Amino acid sequence: MARETLMDISLERRFLSSFKLIGSGKKVCDISSDIVVPDTKEDILRVIMTNAEYSIRSKDVEAGRVVVHGELKVTAVYVPESGEGLGTLSTDIPFECEFEVSSADSGCAAVAELSVISVDTRILNPRKVMINAQVGVSQKCYCNCDFSWYTAPAEAPKNTFFRNSSADIRLIDLVSEKTFSLENDFATVGIDDGAQLISAPVSFCTDSAEAVGSKLIVKGHADIKTVFCSGTNIQTAETTQSFSQIFELPERDIVPDYTVSILPTGDFFELNDGKVSFEIHAVMQIVCTEMKTIDFVEDAYVCGAETTLEEEDRTVCISERMLCETESSQLTHTADFDIEKMLYMSAIIGTPKLSDNELTVPLTVEAICASVDEQIRSVKLHGNANFELETEENETIDSISVCISSLKSNINGKDLTVTSAVAAQIRLKQCRTLQIVSSMTVNEPEANTPTPSVYMCMAQTNDLWDIAKRYSSDIDMIIALNELEEDSNIVGRLLIIPRKK
Repeated sequence: MARETLMDISLERRFLSSFKLIGSGKKVCDISSDIVVPDTKEDILRVIMTNAEYSIRSKDVEAGRVVVHGELKVTAVYVPESGEGLGTLSTDIPFECEFEVSSADSGCAAVAELSVISVDTRILNPRKVMINAQVGVSQKCYCNCDFSWYTAPAEAPKNTFFRNSSADIRLIDLVSEKTFSLENDFATVGIDDGAQLISAPVSFCTDSAEAVGSKLIVKGHADIKTVFCSGTNIQTAETTQSFSQIFELPERDIVPDYTVSILPTGDFFELNDGKVSFEIHAVMQIVCTEMKTIDFVEDAYVCGAETTLEEEDRTVCISERMLCETESSQLTHTADFDIEKMLYMSAIIGTPKLSDNELTVPLTVEAICASVDEQIRSVKLHGNANFELETEENETIDSISVCISSLKSNINGKDLTVTSAVAAQIRLKQCRTLQIVSSMTVNEPEANTPTPSVYMCMAQTNDLWDIAKRYSSDIDMIIALNELEEDSNIVGRLLIIPRKK
């Protein structure tokens, strides 16, 4: 005969508005394109350098997928057939990368990261070259949803006991982005107006983020470096430009932690009258989090009845921290010519690889040199920077960001040594799965079940909750009857357990 359900006990459901990570991924886009030498330029003798800079065009979140559109601006520097001076060829190559995110829709927000992994130029004939490049694309997709949990009701039937627990969890309060522009000019020294622009890398840095009322003010700066070639000379000019953006925070009063990622969306540079004029467009992506303490029901029972519990699992982030490490790496190469001097160096970071807490970062350095016979040559050096990561138990890597902070060269005849300083930022997080009681069903106990009023038992655990629940008792009564002290070791002790009905 089926047992009668005496009652259902509803717990109090609590809510906090937040964002949830619903999907993430990393891919490598292979890009290829040909460039034909214009009729106004000489044939190609040899390519000495290839530079590539990315920009993001759009991030489209659609039903079940995220699509990132971008563009790669590639410039190849070459020695013309006459051997006099340097020439450049440029092209813009569009690309897109699609990620499957099953629960994504147009109301979700995506945060993207881009990086140039490799770029190379192959001469097909004196009037045509092929560009092959790889761009690393990663994305995290978030949806705006409520985080919920359950607490004990204000009123409950007699002899109902709840085991409450607490957890410090990190909630995502805000996922947002804003576009901005930087326009200015700066003076150069010794660069002719007829010089050709090779590259203009822009490095965005976040300096601070301050919560003022319901606003978050993010301040930073952009390090702008322009590289020109004129004749056989390669020259650089640099400047720094400050910027700030304001974001609207959620209504509740918070002091958030934040992660900022800035990507270029387009730029324009012009050299005129000894000055470089620039217009840079970018998008600032921000993710704000806060620590929140929640109290929830972990277990429950009703004395004198059988209790069925419904539980819901919540996997939450309980901590985040950033590791900042710097390592140096030496790359060596023996050329087939005697090197007179270094003209310019650039570097590309490959895809970092992680194995047994060791992070390996592939490096490729392209060096433009002048030989003793006054020829302009190029040398490619390959190597790795290795990082030993000290992580705590149950920590996982959430993201890795790597950049090269400096390059130094040493020349000894045909031998070239390049020392690179590589900076890595590794974001680590710890997660925990909470088992939260969401509802209770109280059933009539089985018929003819003996129900003594007092039990005698040998304690197998120090957890009085487990003992009280098993014997339909009350922790306070067990403590009083057995004259137990707080935090006393009761394993192996004979206890008197009163039963409550």
